[in-house]
Amino acid sequence: MTSPTDQLASRTGYVLIKLGEEALAAAERALAPLGLRAKHVNVLTLIETHRLSQQQLSTGIGLDRTTMVGLVDDLEAGGYATRERDPDDRRRYVVSPTTAGIAALRAAEKVLDEVEAAVFAGLSTAERRTLHQLATRALESTRQPR
Repeated sequence: MTSPTDQLASRTGYVLIKLGEEALAAAERALAPLGLRAKHVNVLTLIETHRLSQQQLSTGIGLDRTTMVGLVDDLEAGGYATRERDPDDRRRYVVSPTTAGIAALRAAEKVLDEVEAAVFAGLSTAERRTLHQLATRALESTRQPR
């Protein structure tokens, strides 16, 4: 007879959720000394090369607008991003990184590379690539209209 824990672990979705939780927790611990959270890094990544509105950021990351406003507030307060009126649509605010924001992003990327190496240490490079490809394909399939 299987244990309740074994029953849960037999479900791929459960295993992926637990893996994601572990990866996120490790990332948050590693980013904390930089004064950043994983969501901040997501925003900085998106605005590095694109001037995006808060609404576009919300859609791109999949967060509600209120949460996005708080994240941009944090980045502004830390000197990592600026929020300006969009000259093409004065109702919108466009978020851009500062020089300090780009430097913080580079530091965060190094930290996150180390976190991923640790989280996936039990997998070979080829296995990590395969896992990424399969997880990406599965995620994309959930976004297809049914």
